[in-house]
Amino acid sequence: MNDNKIKVQTTRFGQVDILKEKIYTFPEGIPGFPLYKQYCILDSRKDGLFKWLQSLDDPELAFVLFDPFLVKKDYDVFISDNDIKTLEIAGKEDVIVTVILTIPQGKPQEMTANLKAPLVFNIKKKKGKQIILNDNKNSLEFPIWKKLSDESGKQAQGAG
Repeated sequence: MNDNKIKVQTTRFGQVDILKEKIYTFPEGIPGFPLYKQYCILDSRKDGLFKWLQSLDDPELAFVLFDPFLVKKDYDVFISDNDIKTLEIAGKEDVIVTVILTIPQGKPQEMTANLKAPLVFNIKKKKGKQIILNDNKNSLEFPIWKKLSDESGKQAQGAG
């Protein structure tokens, strides 16, 4: 094993090798998990819509991530000056935004996205933070199955 990789034990993927530059620090942890500060992003499949935010501190702690703009084109995330400072954001190009999905076991059609509390990543500084949006526009449980089905139907029609 070379010096730019670490081995991480996970309950979902077994042992995986992670490039050190793929490790994100959440300086404040994630709400509900303040002690866990080191994470990496794993692909569920190479071509998949979903990714996993895997804790490096706890092999059982992982969240399913999703790009909210795929189902809500007008999704808007306000990042406060304090959060910009915490994340050391210099410009828009430094940032990616994801949301956490909840997928009931055996019922993927009931999956929801937490649009109220997106995860914001500074991809250059390798820092992340879950931001709680102070608006009433976004839902904690935004249903995405139908939206995904509708979008894939539109893309299939456009390909014809």
